[in-house]
Amino acid sequence: MKYSDCPLYGLQSKKMLKRLLHIEDSKLTKQDYIASLISPYIDKTGKPRLIEPPREELKTVQKRLKKLLGEIVVPDNVFSGIKGRSYADNAKMHIGSGRRNLFKIDLTAFFPSIDRDTVYHFFSKDLNCSSDVAQILTNLTTVDLEKAHITNRNDVYLFLSSKKVSCRNHLISGAPTSQIMSYLVNHHMFDEMQTIADRNNISMTVYVDDVTFSSEGRISHDFTEQIYAIIKKYRYQVSRSKVRKYTKLYPKLVTGVVIDADGKAVIKNAMRLKIINEYNHLLQNPNDPICRQRLRGLLTAARQVDQHAFPTIYKYAFEGSLKCQQN
Repeated sequence: MKYSDCPLYGLQSKKMLKRLLHIEDSKLTKQDYIASLISPYIDKTGKPRLIEPPREELKTVQKRLKKLLGEIVVPDNVFSGIKGRSYADNAKMHIGSGRRNLFKIDLTAFFPSIDRDTVYHFFSKDLNCSSDVAQILTNLTTVDLEKAHITNRNDVYLFLSSKKVSCRNHLISGAPTSQIMSYLVNHHMFDEMQTIADRNNISMTVYVDDVTFSSEGRISHDFTEQIYAIIKKYRYQVSRSKVRKYTKLYPKLVTGVVIDADGKAVIKNAMRLKIINEYNHLLQNPNDPICRQRLRGLLTAARQVDQHAFPTIYKYAFEGSLKCQQN
């Protein structure tokens, strides 16, 4: 990767950093104040997960920082918060001229496992920033749970313990910067995996905490053990319950996209059902803007897999509102 493409590369001045990020109040460079703008909680609406949403004041700065980090050109097979690359593009990388075997893993509690030191090392060593600049950038992208505003601290700590995560100062789960940062600060680990994949003529993609491998040939037990060893070396864990191995003739699920037995990308049945249900609801409630927005989001996601999906529903969702306004 060419780090010099990033405007942050070699930055030595805090004043210049604040200018680049449009930071007017110096409080927004301090770890204590930044932590006070984050309110971690455990979302229990589905499978429990840690959410650490930043307030708008911080989120705005993080969006600017994400844009600067986006100047770093990453490999074509990386889809972690990269502009112009989607979850569907990630899956389509595993569709070749013939049917493929596939092996995929999920890194357990990935963001909370990425500690402050790892993030600081990236800014200091890879981006060659001065220590004080690297410190501020680390403050903006990590959260110290001891200093954050947590309503139910015990809930959060029990969740992390259940995931065997002892880190209490980590990459924020919910910041605009976190997806791309999760790759950048761990690129050495992913590079090692890539080297082994290339050696075995295996394709590899990275989508945040999902790493997928595919090949027209057999994916050996020895290969998977080498991948596990690299992850362990960098002190991360694999969610063994989410490890999947698929043979050539078996339909495969990759980052929300089904690759069918013929090797074609198709929309998940669960997404199809959501679209149909949302459409039926909108037909009954044509002036419901929230429903229309949900349907548009679902259709946009579906069309990343199949650009011609649901033509009638798509036209109604995106053009129906105009007709309603005119009538």
